[in-house]
Amino acid sequence: MDELLYRQMPHSLEAEQAVLGSMLIDANCIKDVMEKLRPEDFYLRQNREIFETIYSMFLYSKPIDGVTVAGEMERNGTYDENTTRNYLVQLMEVTPTSANVNEYADIVRDKALLRAIATVASDITGMVQDGTGGASAVLRRRRAEDLRGAPRAQRTEYGADQRCAAGRARPSRRAFRHRR
Repeated sequence: MDELLYRQMPHSLEAEQAVLGSMLIDANCIKDVMEKLRPEDFYLRQNREIFETIYSMFLYSKPIDGVTVAGEMERNGTYDENTTRNYLVQLMEVTPTSANVNEYADIVRDKALLRAIATVASDITGMVQDGTGGASAVLRRRRAEDLRGAPRAQRTEYGADQRCAAGRARPSRRAFRHRR
């Protein structure tokens, strides 16, 4: 029982930090990262907020570094006086180079996919345990929930589209912008 309480969803703190640190020390890698990741791919809220800030700044062609990101976070209300500035500095210090940013981004994306799979599996398990119907009915109901855009589908967008789940397609950047 105690083991269940301490289990966390899959994530890699190191990869998330390396992606953000790379973006802070080398603005040239930001476009590549934006093509691979979305804010929801980051497990830690603070990392997600930093990514969203960098994303927004990138869209408006603002300069991106530790100082400008901290300032933007202050303006948008996600800045924490006690932690944000030190955390941004830490991200830049633990990232010696941005040369491997694509590999770091792949790790973050893989962990996000694993979390999405776990969420979908948990939802399906709940439906099965509730006795909501046969296998086909459970799968149809789950697919209908995803396609309707229920809040659950937003958390598990990778599994919402069969093509995405099969790895043949991925939601566009445009889809992210329209959700905001």
